[in-house]
Amino acid sequence: MAELPLGYVIDTNALIDLYRRWYSRDIFPTLWGKFEALISQGLVISSLQVFKEIEQKDDELLKWAKGEKEMFKDLDERQNRYMREIMSNPIPGFNLGLVNVRKFKSVADPFVIALARTKRWTVITSEKYVNINPKNPDARPRIPNVCKHYGLKWVPLPDFFRKQDWRF
Repeated sequence: MAELPLGYVIDTNALIDLYRRWYSRDIFPTLWGKFEALISQGLVISSLQVFKEIEQKDDELLKWAKGEKEMFKDLDERQNRYMREIMSNPIPGFNLGLVNVRKFKSVADPFVIALARTKRWTVITSEKYVNINPKNPDARPRIPNVCKHYGLKWVPLPDFFRKQDWRF
């Protein structure tokens, strides 16, 4: 596997998996210390839209995110152009776009990808690559599909841990 770029842009689902589902702070304090060190170094960031998705549930993850507010970046003009391009250009082989605008689900995804694209950083996501299937024309592309289309790297949380050479 090719060496990953220096920094990472983390998606909402990866933060939810990290905090709420699999790696809670009380059980994995060392992991969280290392993760927060990367955040303070500016090597793990996310989109402000991810913070807005986290705000939908008032819980410990939201409290944590409020304390790490500097990691959540608003898009600059170039990133906004990329975000609009991602939203308006379908991924080849898919009839539907990345975001279901009617349900407002995964609204942060194009923002995360646009941020990663301008920095040429790797996206951390829990989403899986969706194979194009002519029998399912209504399948939506996922973050890995869009990253591949734009030549970006993506990793799930365990691979991110491996790339950092973390052992617990």
